[in-house]
Amino acid sequence: MASFIGFSRLLSFGINNCVKKFNSNLLSTQNSSVHRLGNTEIVRLKHYLPWFVDRVEYKPVVPNLTSEDEQLADDVIAEINKQVATEKAGRLFAVVHVCGKQFKVTTNDIIVIQGYWPPSAGDELRLEKVLLVGSSDFTLIGRPILNNELVNVEATVIEKTFSSTKTIFKFKPRKQYRRINFTREQQTMLRIKSINVIGKVGEKKEVEGLEKVF
Repeated sequence: MASFIGFSRLLSFGINNCVKKFNSNLLSTQNSSVHRLGNTEIVRLKHYLPWFVDRVEYKPVVPNLTSEDEQLADDVIAEINKQVATEKAGRLFAVVHVCGKQFKVTTNDIIVIQGYWPPSAGDELRLEKVLLVGSSDFTLIGRPILNNELVNVEATVIEKTFSSTKTIFKFKPRKQYRRINFTREQQTMLRIKSINVIGKVGEKKEVEGLEKVF
């Protein structure tokens, strides 16, 4: 085994010397296919493929807020809290996320949820995934959802039913294949009971999110 390894090393050494004498450019890294690909083909790929770009290091952009901007923000927050406290905000609307879908709702609206859903008729629920709450004068946008201690959206399950009958017909020509099926999908009708802003906007607490224990 040792003699075979020594013979292979001697053979590779002789081949390399012959190649160097024949053409020294063959062993040059500047003329290798890999090097040419790195210098020319990648540049062409960047031209034709828009996602083939160099890595860019992004830095966070911190806005330069002046004292006037901070004062304006404080005035807006104070006005919102005043309208909420005096109940002058009017009728609120919200965008809620239920069973993978988003619904824009207001008080006494009825939404239909398609497919199986565990709650039964008469159950009172609190929709916790609230993406947005607004009125005619202001809008509170979550990132991505609003805090449960700030917004409260309550709903009631009023009915569990089925959709209209759908016909599924399958046919293959010249194969004597015909199949007909009927299906009905489960539906849950949900009435929005109330939409309230229960907290103060812009108020920062030392500890948040301890109303639930999982």
